Amino acid sequence: MDTERREFLRWAEAEARLSPNTVAAYRRDLEDYARFLERRRRDARRVRPHDVIEYLAHLRAEARAEATISRRFACLRGFHRFLAAEGLAKTDPTATLDAPRKWRTLPKVPSRDEILRLLASVPAASRRGRRDRALFEALYATGARVGEILGARVRDYHGELGLLKLLGKGSKERLVPVGRAARDAIAAHLADRPGVAPEDPLVASLRGRKLTRDRVLRMLQGYAAAAGLRQAPSPHSFRHAFATHLLEGRADVRAVQELLGHASVSTTQLYTHVEQERLKSVHAKYHPRA
Repeated sequence: MDTERREFLRWAEAEARLSPNTVAAYRRDLEDYARFLERRRRDARRVRPHDVIEYLAHLRAEARAEATISRRFACLRGFHRFLAAEGLAKTDPTATLDAPRKWRTLPKVPSRDEILRLLASVPAASRRGRRDRALFEALYATGARVGEILGARVRDYHGELGLLKLLGKGSKERLVPVGRAARDAIAAHLADRPGVAPEDPLVASLRGRKLTRDRVLRMLQGYAAAAGLRQAPSPHSFRHAFATHLLEGRADVRAVQELLGHASVSTTQLYTHVEQERLKSVHAKYHPRA
């Protein structure tokens, strides 16, 4: 299956023009799928619909998130459709299958107190601490995806205007405001990097290189433990917190949509459901006839 995977991923990147993040996710998905087929001694070119169904059932048995299962199926559908179109397989086993239903679940959102405690746990007395504070403050201030912040360059940041240009999904650009706390943290981080060039990462490793998602996750886990949080937030939870806390402050949902870079307001409205859940809990706790 190695050859077929390489051909599909090359096609996905060069012709389908999928984003680098999507191609990387598909590469991991296909590696997992290949291991599954190998254990069952199945050839990718001779997969049948029931093999795909068994794989999806295997993912559910591993308690994988619905969003993960949906993405895996999208990857497999694209992969097998590609094999059939290129004559590498006689049929597409996913052609007759319906996509698994993706349930919309409310995201887990850190409270304002949890975010502030985590930020307070980041020391400002060292270069590493100032770098980490700049990263976390930028995530919370802008609601950006972690990949958007890690991909931002020095030239994308306009500190005097308090604006940051982000490259989102579908290569769509947007300008987002940056609050005072984040601007101060970014300024301190850049001051630690004399001779920084416009093309350099806005938030960089101590050697001036681009940080990885895994590194950011490990950083968060360490600071969450230092802050005494029961559960470490994920990098993406800063985005959830950004949207939820704005809506709790009565921000306009369409303004939040623009800040998040959502194509549809229906995606943003998921965060209004989070707020409603909190309102319901307050009502249930304090209303005399709840």
